[in-house]
Amino acid sequence: MNGTASSPPQKAAPRPSAPKSPVRCRPATIQFVAAPFLTRILTAFQLTRVTLVFGAISDIWFTILYTRSDDRYNYLPVFGDLSLPGALIAAVFVSTGLFAFATSLNDLLDLRHDTAFSPQRPLPAGRIRSSQVIVIAIGSLLVAMAASVPFGTRGLLLAVFTAAAILFYDAAGKHVPAVGLVLAGLIHAAQMMIANVELAFTFPVWLIFTHTMVIATFVYRFEQKRPPLAGRTLIAVWIGWLAWSVVILGLGASRGAEAGFLPEHLGADTFLYPVLAVIAFVILAWRKTSGVEPSTAAEKLKRYGSIWQGIYAAAWLAGIGLWPEALGMTAFAALGFVVMTILKEVNGLNSSPISYRY
Repeated sequence: MNGTASSPPQKAAPRPSAPKSPVRCRPATIQFVAAPFLTRILTAFQLTRVTLVFGAISDIWFTILYTRSDDRYNYLPVFGDLSLPGALIAAVFVSTGLFAFATSLNDLLDLRHDTAFSPQRPLPAGRIRSSQVIVIAIGSLLVAMAASVPFGTRGLLLAVFTAAAILFYDAAGKHVPAVGLVLAGLIHAAQMMIANVELAFTFPVWLIFTHTMVIATFVYRFEQKRPPLAGRTLIAVWIGWLAWSVVILGLGASRGAEAGFLPEHLGADTFLYPVLAVIAFVILAWRKTSGVEPSTAAEKLKRYGSIWQGIYAAAWLAGIGLWPEALGMTAFAALGFVVMTILKEVNGLNSSPISYRY
C-alpha cells in the first residue's frame, strides 16, 4: 500500500466485430396466398364464369327498360305490378341462376375431358368437389325459376324452356356444331324475353342471337374443336341461323305494328347506333384476337363479347330516345369490364407468382 487510491479496473474494450459480408439473396418468387374463404369465392366465380353473366343481365335489363317505356305493354307484370328496382333485381337472379346452372352442369358433364385437357379448372384441379357442384347447379336452377315467377306464368314457362334447352345443349347439343352453335344463340335470345314473352320489337333479340352465334362459331374454331367447321357443317350452321332469324323477326312482325314491332319513337337513330356498336365490336375483336394464341383469342372473344351485349342494349335504348337508360346500361357495361379485369388479375395472382411487368 503506497497511500494512493487505486483506480478501478478498466473494462476491456469490446473487440470490433468483423465486418458483415454482403447479403446474397436468392431470387425468390412471392406467392399470393389467398385466405380459404377468398379461395372458395374465386373458385365459385371461376366455376360459374361470373364475368360472362354481365351480358345476359344486360339483355334482360334492356327488355325490362324498353317494356316499361311502352304503354302498349301496360298489362304485363313487369310494367305495372313490379317496381323498376324489383324487376331489375329479379332479372339479375334469373340471368345469374340460369348462367350458373349452365356452367356448373357443363363442368360436371365434361369432368373427364377437362381432367385430360383443362386440369386447371376448379373441378379437375380438386378445388371443389363434384357434390358441391351439383348443389350449385340445382340451387342456381331453383333460384332462376323462383325469380322468374314475378314475370308471370308465361315468363316462368319460358324460363323452364330455357333451362331445358341448356340441359340439352350441355348433354348433347354442343357436340354437334350445326345444333350447338345455333342453340347457344337461341338460349340467349330466350333468356332475354323472359321478362316480356310478348315482346314485338324483336330486332334487339335477333342481334343478340346473331352476336352470340357468331362468337360461338369463332370460339369453336379458335379452340380447334372436333368435328371441324368446314363444308357441309358450316353450311348447316348458317342455314340454321337464317331459319331462326326468320322465326325471330317473323314473330315480331306477326304481332303487327300496333303491338310494337317498330318502336313508338322510330327514327334514323333507332338502327344507326346499334350498327355503329356492331362495327366497333368487329374492330375491337379484330385487335384483341390478332397475333395471340388461338386459346387466348377464344377467351378474349368470349369475355369482350359478353361485355359488349351491354353496349348493344345501350345503343338500342339511345336509338329510341331513352338516354338516361342508355347511360345507365353503358355504366353497367363499364362495371362489367372493371369486374372482369379485377377478377382476371386476382385469379392470375392466385395461380402464379407476382412479377414485374414491362
